[in-house]
Amino acid sequence: MWLGKVAAVATCIALSSKRLEKQDYLESGDDEKGDHQNIRWSLNIFYSLVLAQGIIFICMLLNPLTVYFVLKVRRKYKLFEPSGLKIIYRYKKYNYLGFIAGNVRATLNMHLVTFAKNLAVSNTIDDQLAGVRAMDRILMSVEFRSLALRRLRASMEPDDLGKLIDMLGFISTMEEEQNIIRGHAARVVLKFSPDLMLQSYPQILYLISSSLLSTSNKRVCKCNMDSDLVWFGLHILDKLTDNPENCRKTKDDDSDLLLPTIIDLANLCGHGHGNSVRSNTTISDSWIEQEIIPLLQKEDDIPLPFINKIDQEIIVGMALNILSKLVAVPGEAGEKLRKETSKDLHFLTNTGMIMEHVEATRVISCLAVDKEARQDIGKLPEIIKKLKDCLLSKTPYVNMTKVAAKLLLMEYTTFIEELYLDQLPQRVVQRLDLEDLLSSPRVNHSEAAAKALILLTTGCENNVEAFLKGINEKELNKIVNVLSSEDRDKEKRRALAQFEGRHNLDPETLRIVKKIILAEGEEQATSMHAKLLQNLRAYSGPKEFDEYMKLIDAALPKVLKAVVDAVATLEDPSSSENLNHVKDDPWIKQGKVLESFIGLAVQICRSPNATSDFSTALKDANLTVHTFIKKLKKILEVYRSPSTDFPCIRVSTLELITWMVEENSSYREILLKCGIYEELNEVARTARKLESFKLFHCGVGIPTDGPIECISSRATELQEKLQQSPNFEKRYICYGEHASSISVLIA
Repeated sequence: MWLGKVAAVATCIALSSKRLEKQDYLESGDDEKGDHQNIRWSLNIFYSLVLAQGIIFICMLLNPLTVYFVLKVRRKYKLFEPSGLKIIYRYKKYNYLGFIAGNVRATLNMHLVTFAKNLAVSNTIDDQLAGVRAMDRILMSVEFRSLALRRLRASMEPDDLGKLIDMLGFISTMEEEQNIIRGHAARVVLKFSPDLMLQSYPQILYLISSSLLSTSNKRVCKCNMDSDLVWFGLHILDKLTDNPENCRKTKDDDSDLLLPTIIDLANLCGHGHGNSVRSNTTISDSWIEQEIIPLLQKEDDIPLPFINKIDQEIIVGMALNILSKLVAVPGEAGEKLRKETSKDLHFLTNTGMIMEHVEATRVISCLAVDKEARQDIGKLPEIIKKLKDCLLSKTPYVNMTKVAAKLLLMEYTTFIEELYLDQLPQRVVQRLDLEDLLSSPRVNHSEAAAKALILLTTGCENNVEAFLKGINEKELNKIVNVLSSEDRDKEKRRALAQFEGRHNLDPETLRIVKKIILAEGEEQATSMHAKLLQNLRAYSGPKEFDEYMKLIDAALPKVLKAVVDAVATLEDPSSSENLNHVKDDPWIKQGKVLESFIGLAVQICRSPNATSDFSTALKDANLTVHTFIKKLKKILEVYRSPSTDFPCIRVSTLELITWMVEENSSYREILLKCGIYEELNEVARTARKLESFKLFHCGVGIPTDGPIECISSRATELQEKLQQSPNFEKRYICYGEHASSISVLIA
């Protein structure tokens, strides 16, 4: 083709030169005629332009700078394939013709990526394929991907984006070509997915479910599954479902393919059912900890079966992550999605799934907000057992479901960001998501398991009994020890010691591993364990678990000490400056801790078979009644506006104070001296409806057991008990007969 162009241009140059040399355009004598007077000048100008055009073309064709620039563009934009060279020459020709036509401004503003986009949204299939392939390659360029994406967003019309989305379902008689084009289109759409709204592009759910994820039905023969296409489809869904509004729209999916397909993908690895190598172990660590970390210490190449294992595990984790976001949607949409998911709970019984994917634990938590689903999950004891194992064995770490393959790639490649797609192992589907490596969220599997168990055991005696049946005294004691900060620090030092001194790891990999071990969040984990113990201590079923209850009761001194320490943190001047009620500030963190620990203290103290004495527990914690009551008053002062993070904090505080008054009448005078009576007026005035619920999850409130009692009524009843103090009339004579009349505001 190149020689043909040269021959054609050489012919034009030769003919034009010969005609200009002879200039024998007319017969002799005809040039004097009126209609032939200007023909010589016209033809001279024409042949001169043809000659100049041919010379310019030959110069451009043979100019080494042109070849250099073409090679540079191909290298920078990763356009190494024949299709890449073709798109560059088409771009050159387009600009060349544009200049000839006089469209200088438009031609100068036509960037390569915009030209590729115009081809991708054209009406001819060949142009569409060439355009989307070029867009994909350009967006893979590390140096120019951000600039290219900005230019695409600036020039992309809604209809153009709709055409790109439609290419996810591209159909061809050749399956290999079909999958290649779908893959290129999916990679391009993935870049735009954070900004996509399902309301504007409702077809995307059907296209992803029926085209990209359709191979998930080949579970019997996983070797036929295109992991890359499945991963792209899941990653697009992952970005889409980060927007709660998109999650709500999924309930309107007319195809009814999305949820069944995602649940089918969650079963991809065949975790358990007796098939897993690790299913016979007692408490299995994550597959990542068992298999990836040791592999990083070797110099051998990554074996293909292990790469396939990574593919499957990552796909399962992403499917569960999407499912967890869908079932966490508040309102009517979330209720419908949870109900549909609850129809098939057996996929959660796979022995390895809960242990190895924290997202499975989150799915269970969301499903458990519905009472019926909570009871159905309780009928599957293996779920509660695996949640218990996670609670006891897992420590905080980075969400390695997403970064596992990237850790491997960092170990075996030096210039990871500059590597071209085909240079990486063919089956590692995470190779295109490297930018998420260090931004991946930290995960506390133990905390997630505790939350799931709390929801399962709230108001469900059967689930509490199932948990207590599956645990021994040593394991329960381990849960109780989490309440102590000293035990938590010891566990962290033990975990960190396992990785100290391993110099054979890549420094960057070792840094990430340390980040995994040292991930923080103890306050949240501690409050979760305390709330779980509260539910366990509330058990009043027919089974006898006296030894377990004694273990929990023995923690009362730790619980009371933790309450005082948490209030002291709030009273610290450096902390009080930050009490602006923003997410994760000390006000919220300590609020969660206080609600769970006070609730546990109430449950221990008022249980009919309690084995701990309150006054003795105070003495063991080096506390006085006066100090403890002042801290309780401080809680009522600081938390006058409870949130859904800790709706019961004031209710539990009033319950504990009420129990103290009933247990020991001498406490009345101390309570009055500390100003509890006056603070109860404020409690009643600022009562809120959310305080009638025990906890909130997914925007759903789980009510307390028995009849719902307003907190203002609790405050009034407690004031009436305090009025029975012999010295009450002398101390509060100003109240007179109106001492119990309180203005109540229900927020």
